[in-house]
Amino acid sequence: MAANNVLRITDINFDTIKSNLKSYLSSQTQFTDYDFDSSTIATILDILAYNTYYNAFYLHMVGNEMFLDSAQLRNSVVSRAKMLGYTPRSARGATANLNVIVTPNDNPLNVTVDANTKFTSSIDGITYTFVTPESYLLSAMDDGTFAGNITISEGNPVQFRYNVSSSNPVRYILPNKNTDTTSIKVRVQESSSNTSINTFIKCNDISTVNSISKIYFIQETDDNLYEVYFGDNVFGKKPTDGNIVIIDYRVTNGSDVNGANTFSSPSTIGGYSTFTVTTNSSAQGGANQESINSIKYNAPYKFQAQDRLVTVNDYKNAILSENGDLQSISVWGGEENNPPVYGKVFVSAKPRSGAIISTQRKELIKSELKTRNVLSIDIEFVDATYLYLVPTIKVRYDPDLTSLSAGGLNTKIQNALIQFEENNLGVFQNKFYMSKLINSINSIDSSFVSTDVDIQLQKRFIPIVGTSTKYNINFNNAIKRPVTTQHSSHPGSHNLSSSKFTYNNYTSSQFDEDGEGTLRIFNKEASGAQTYVKNNIGTVDYDTGLITIDNLLISAYNGSYLSININPVEKNIFGVRNQIILITDSVVQTINDQTNQITSSVASVSTQGVTTTNITENGINTVIV
Repeated sequence: MAANNVLRITDINFDTIKSNLKSYLSSQTQFTDYDFDSSTIATILDILAYNTYYNAFYLHMVGNEMFLDSAQLRNSVVSRAKMLGYTPRSARGATANLNVIVTPNDNPLNVTVDANTKFTSSIDGITYTFVTPESYLLSAMDDGTFAGNITISEGNPVQFRYNVSSSNPVRYILPNKNTDTTSIKVRVQESSSNTSINTFIKCNDISTVNSISKIYFIQETDDNLYEVYFGDNVFGKKPTDGNIVIIDYRVTNGSDVNGANTFSSPSTIGGYSTFTVTTNSSAQGGANQESINSIKYNAPYKFQAQDRLVTVNDYKNAILSENGDLQSISVWGGEENNPPVYGKVFVSAKPRSGAIISTQRKELIKSELKTRNVLSIDIEFVDATYLYLVPTIKVRYDPDLTSLSAGGLNTKIQNALIQFEENNLGVFQNKFYMSKLINSINSIDSSFVSTDVDIQLQKRFIPIVGTSTKYNINFNNAIKRPVTTQHSSHPGSHNLSSSKFTYNNYTSSQFDEDGEGTLRIFNKEASGAQTYVKNNIGTVDYDTGLITIDNLLISAYNGSYLSININPVEKNIFGVRNQIILITDSVVQTINDQTNQITSSVASVSTQGVTTTNITENGINTVIV
């Protein structure tokens, strides 16, 4: 047979494979007179082409599964991540903090809330179980009661026991999906006749392990399950024949339970039936098992950091990989803070549900990070602050180019604005580009002739009523200066305004600025007359966007917060550090381009801008839910 100078092997498309086989065979002298399209040999060519195609596809898929970037199956991704020393995060049970006060009917020396004391909470008609992960000793009070704060974690407690036998070895695979691996407790009993027990701890640092270290390891196995395994008497102590391995853990419902804040108590606590339970913080931290995409993203960074926290990205990736309920993280060094605070790393976290994480949760994350960060660096959590865009959108349209009414067009614009906020804003390091918003609006209907957007920025805070207080309100964006000077007699006509509050018995007081950097208070009467009641209550830094309010003493304010609006210099707005941008109080108008009349106007669009912030005196902002 002639040498293979016709058959090409680089094509994997079925039709091309068949064509290549046909070309090759037709070039051979043995098949010169064959009809490859209508004879039986055409069927043989189909079979050969199908077989080649199947093998090529199979090998292609096998090749994909060999690499972390291209693998599609979870088992393959987990296996590749294991080579980088990465264990995918399991499901996490939400935790809540309760205050318990027990009133004994006798005179005990102490009262203990036992581990696995059961509480329940219902969400949408489904009852979830919470338990105390450990025992808590309540403190004796002067009135004879015993009180204290306790943490409860969502999940049903489960225990499995395994007999150790070298002749019949078993793998310590936990058979429940949604196992919370942070709840795993491993004990080893000497034998069925010897009930002495040794507690093993999870190994987080192999460099501290020797041959007698009582440690265990965790890895994810097939079907989303987790396996506990032990050392080999070189790195960690290995259980011996006759030992009984006892593994306790909780099976959780992940993120479904976040937000639970009403809990049903057991019939007794610490053996007493007279007690009160109040909620300090609602359930947070519940998360589903880490996704394939998350494993692909986090595993290389974990390997790169070598479980050490040095750079900003090290902190970000460590927190996000271990806390699946967090939507966004911002980390910055103290030298980048305003004002600089050296020797600290600042962390701000936004959960997927709610605005802030609880104090207890912050302390738990800090304790996990402290084992890996630089010794001299302190970690400080700062709650997210919110900067609100207040857009006024005017869209001109040609009625001859659309069958929709003005109201229908307005609804489409509102939906586009909501979608724009969802896709581009609402997380840390977000950036608002005016051109992107205008393009997203123009693209929704061919009848739109032009789109004009004017924006203000808004900050919200909860003032302390009845106490003279200093506030620092930082927009972190430059404020527009007046075009002309000598504006001191023009109340409310500049680039700063506010909602109303009561000051010195003036019930319609508002802020403005004099155009020279001085913050003032004026009162607007029902008749429309405006009177200045305080000519200097603070300062306005037009370049940095910092507004300082000195010794503000108010007796009331309208609504649930006090807001300040400014006109920014730039139309593109950037969030810095712990700042998150949202959209609020939007005004949307449609204008008939033929008649030049406003045909539809909506004064408020249902965007996410609903969070209120409280400004502390040192300029660090705290979110108030």
